[in-house]
Amino acid sequence: MDEQAIQNLDGYLLSLRRLSGNACDFWVEIFDCTHDVECSFRDYLSDRDILVVGNSAIGYREIDEVLGREVFSKLQVHDKSLLKLFAWDIIEYLEMSYHLMEPKINPISEGAARLFTAESTQHDKYIYIVVPVFNRAVALGMASRV
Repeated sequence: MDEQAIQNLDGYLLSLRRLSGNACDFWVEIFDCTHDVECSFRDYLSDRDILVVGNSAIGYREIDEVLGREVFSKLQVHDKSLLKLFAWDIIEYLEMSYHLMEPKINPISEGAARLFTAESTQHDKYIYIVVPVFNRAVALGMASRV
C-alpha cells in the first residue's frame, strides 16, 4: 500500500478537523487484514477503548452520504459545491492508496468496503470506512469529541 498517499490523506483530514473548529477528529490508518475484514478490524481495535457496535457494506453512494452526515455537517463551511469537492478529494485519496498498489482492483465497487460504527469514552461516536486491499486495509476514521 502506498504510505505516501495515506500520509497525504491524513494531512488533508487534519485540515478538515480545523474546519470543524476541532469539534471532530478525522484520520486514516492502515492495519493488517489477516482474517475477514470485520474480524481483522475488531482485532486491530482490541487494544483500544473502542467498542464496535455495528457494520455494513458501503459503496460510493453510501460513502458520500456518510461524509455528508458525519464530516461535512460539522464543518464551518456551508458551500455545497465546495463540500462536494472535499468528498471527491477524500474518495480520490482512498482510491489512490489501493490503485498504486494494484491498479486493477476496486474494493469499493466490488462490495468489499465496510462501514463500522463504534463508541468509546474518549469520543462519543466513531465512524470508520474500511477498505481492504489484499492483506492490508485502509481505515478512514471520524469521531465527534465529547
